[in-house]
This record gives sequence, C-alpha cells and structure tokens, in this order.
Amino acid sequence: MKTLTLNLPDSLDLDNLEFSKISELHLTKAFGKDAYSKLQQACGDDPNKLNLERTSIVQILDQYGQLVKLHQRVPSSSDWVGADFYPRLDGLRKVHNLNWAKLQAKFIETFANKVEWKEEIKILKASVKPTQTSKIDKTFNEIVEKIIDWRPDRKRIIEEGYKIELRNYLEKYFNLEEEVGESNPDLLINKKYPIEVKKDPTQSEYDRLLGQMLRHNKLFGSAIAVVTGISSEDRFKKFEKLFTEIHSKLGMTAELISK
Repeated sequence: MKTLTLNLPDSLDLDNLEFSKISELHLTKAFGKDAYSKLQQACGDDPNKLNLERTSIVQILDQYGQLVKLHQRVPSSSDWVGADFYPRLDGLRKVHNLNWAKLQAKFIETFANKVEWKEEIKILKASVKPTQTSKIDKTFNEIVEKIIDWRPDRKRIIEEGYKIELRNYLEKYFNLEEEVGESNPDLLINKKYPIEVKKDPTQSEYDRLLGQMLRHNKLFGSAIAVVTGISSEDRFKKFEKLFTEIHSKLGMTAELISK
C-alpha cells in the first residue's frame, strides 16, 4: 500500500501551497473533504473556510449568562463583542431573530428554574422596569427588523442604488423623507428615526459614518446604519466593535446592519 507524505510548512497560505507544487488531488487523497482547510489546521493556522454550524439558543444564552456572572450586571453588546462570542451581533439578528435587547428577557424565560443561574436571574430581574419598552423603542425595533428582512434585488454599482431600493421597500411600512433636518440623514422615518446607507466603506468613510451616527443620535435619540456591498469583512468587524463600544458607553440607541 502506497503512503502519501506531505512536507508541511509551519504556516500556510495559497502562495506557498502553489510554490510547494502540492496538487489538489494530493490534498484530497491525504485529507479528504475540505482538504485545504484541514491542511491549514495541520499547519497550526486558522482555516479560511467559515464554520457554518449554527450556534444553539442554549449556547447563546449560556454565553450571555457568563457575561452577567463576570460583570455582575446586565451585559452590554460591547461586552459580547469584547468576549469574542459567537454568533456575532449581526448573526443573532439574521439567524436567530434576536436583537440584543431581547436576550435579557429570553435568558430569564429560559433559565428561570435553573438553580445554577439563580444569582444571574436575580441580577437581570432587578434591572427590569415596567416602562422599559416605550412606544419609541417598539417603533425603532420594528424598523430594524424590517431592514433585517430586506434583501437587495441585486448587487449595485453605486451607493445610491441601494438607497433608492431601501427607500422603496421601507415606504410600504413607514412615512419616509430623504436628506432632511439638521443632520441631513440619507433617510428619515416618521420624522424621528434617521438611517445612513453606505456601500463598501473605506476606513475614512467608516470614520465619517461613526460621526454621522453620533450626530443623528444627539438630535433624534437613535440612529441606524446600513452597510452594503462589503468587500472587507475584517474592516467591517473592527468598525462593528468600535461602533458598539462607543454607543454603549454613551448610552445611545443605535443599530449597525450589514447587507
């Protein structure tokens, strides 16, 4: 029986794979399905291929409980981002239909009778106020959910195309204006809820977007950013973390949604 031996480098990318003249056939024989990802793991690297296994609700709530235990308070979304927990905030909304504000009630409902979470339940219940969910909060959350449900018809070459399509979609549900008011948002719903639409921002455009969101929040009390056509997930994730941390520290209501 012939044995296939591969001399593996300490670290691997596509360039040195090509340089080593290792064929795809040899990889498949050695590692089977998802050969390149397994080869990267064998070299001690993180595989490029994303893990598509869905995180269960119980796992999500368990992570949420860990944050309550660690901080001894209701955790913020920046705590979740800082802990590097999965799914990301965007994944909570898209895959599990959970925005951050819903996790507190979901945790209490699911683990109310679990002795191991007794102290965490007490902390969470103590922070609940009867008037916590206002009419404004309900409208804001409704807008966010509608945008999450929105699927662009196709990839657009320019930002304006996404903006027009989103406007046409939201007009079915809300009163909507465009580029009005002191902070001049791309879209303004019910004269209260500003939305900024960006297509594949550069770093400087992300910086400008953050400033726009803070101005909108100061004037209207909330703000929503919709980022489309993302070419760099790494740049977006860094912005998402900064976005969450700053708005959380300032106690501002804001959502960042990727499309």
